[in-house]
Amino acid sequence: MEKVRKHGLIGDLWPHIRLMQLTGHWLLEYHDNNESVMVLIRKLYCSLTTFLVLLQFIFIFVFLCFNTYDADQMAAGTITVLFFLHSITKFLFFAFRSKYFYRTFSAWNQMNSHPLFAESNARYRAVALTRMRKLLMIIGIGTILSVFAWTVIIFLDEPVRDIPDPNDVNSTIKEEVPQLMMYSWYPWDAKTGMRYMLSFGYQLYWLFITLSHANLLDVTFCCFVIFACEQLKHIKEILKPLMELSAALDTAVPNSGELFRASSTTSNLPLLGSESEKAGSDFDVRGIYSNQRDFSAFRDGGGGGVMSVSGGVGPNGLTKKQELLVRSAIKYWVERHKHVVKYVSSINDAYGAALLIHMLITTVTLTLLAYQATKINNVDVYAATVIGYLFYTLAQVFVYCIHGNELIEESSSVMEAAYSCHWYDGSEEAKTFVQIVCQQCQKSLTISGAKFFTVSLDLFASVLGAVVTYFMVLVQLK
Repeated sequence: MEKVRKHGLIGDLWPHIRLMQLTGHWLLEYHDNNESVMVLIRKLYCSLTTFLVLLQFIFIFVFLCFNTYDADQMAAGTITVLFFLHSITKFLFFAFRSKYFYRTFSAWNQMNSHPLFAESNARYRAVALTRMRKLLMIIGIGTILSVFAWTVIIFLDEPVRDIPDPNDVNSTIKEEVPQLMMYSWYPWDAKTGMRYMLSFGYQLYWLFITLSHANLLDVTFCCFVIFACEQLKHIKEILKPLMELSAALDTAVPNSGELFRASSTTSNLPLLGSESEKAGSDFDVRGIYSNQRDFSAFRDGGGGGVMSVSGGVGPNGLTKKQELLVRSAIKYWVERHKHVVKYVSSINDAYGAALLIHMLITTVTLTLLAYQATKINNVDVYAATVIGYLFYTLAQVFVYCIHGNELIEESSSVMEAAYSCHWYDGSEEAKTFVQIVCQQCQKSLTISGAKFFTVSLDLFASVLGAVVTYFMVLVQLK
């Protein structure tokens, strides 16, 4: 545990990572105990989970192939297979491409701060962490409720159904419906006795695990994007004060030390670092930002006037160490934006193919659900099942799209912030760096599905429009 927490942001995500490990994801890193015996146990647990997950999916697929009697039954079975195929593919995708996820986690942890902007960075990191935990809680509760609803609804259905008589095509026979969550073929009789109880427990476990696999990987994607968005907000917030600081580098102003004095006394934020850390440094860096985006100064140990360092003050009112600190802050701003760009690129590498597969499966599933919706005549178990499938499938797409759209908006607004930050008053070095970032911002940061589509609210609107179109066409044909 202590080793994991030393990873910084990975330590902040410890509950989320721990849940992925507990559900059998092939996330073999970030453990507090890496002894060979524990590593072997974890691999065996992941292997067992993989076997049980794939075995039950094969049973469902076999039932679809050999136990469907008409178009409606075939459509219902296909929807079930496609619905869980989404979870299976994500689980296997993570197992085979885990190195890309580790690379993204590594890029996440390399988000170092700068002394002048440590408070702003910590604040947006805390905001991101809060949003991540809320999202994990919401989706976790949604997963549990989905499993509960899926289990309860089977006991509200009819215990028997009519099926075609294999001996007489003009008549039907009654068949007992097993009270299981999914229609599935088993090499044993799963309708009565202890074998029914074991089959029921197996399906309950499988349902919870498969939904958890997909949802936890979705949450991981959202956490990645949320952190990128909050870092872009941090970059935008520090830009205007940074230009004011940099203006002193090229200006010989006798009293330019006032630039570093606090412009607001309303901030009650704590000082950066401990007193012992301050005593050991050549200068004292205070909390540069308040919630009103004001900044304070480099002060001496007594908090009096402008810091005085051996070597004297230059014509611009800054000491050499202050000048170096300001110049490093300008470079930090550019490097931080560059790092966010690389970080988003690593998210695309990790999730691009999975998003493409997700959308392909979702398109076919929604088409079949539109067909099933045309069969709804009453408010019954069948209607609730179809609506449940439809809502859950659309919710999965929406979670991706809302966060992908936020990334586009935040990355686009960086250029607007650069134009409105009085960059023309900054130093020549700052002007050059602002131009570099503006060139990078001409194209918004996006998450794509293997470059076939962009994840945004426009994509969700297209999916929703397609569902309505399919439904209306099928109603007309009916």
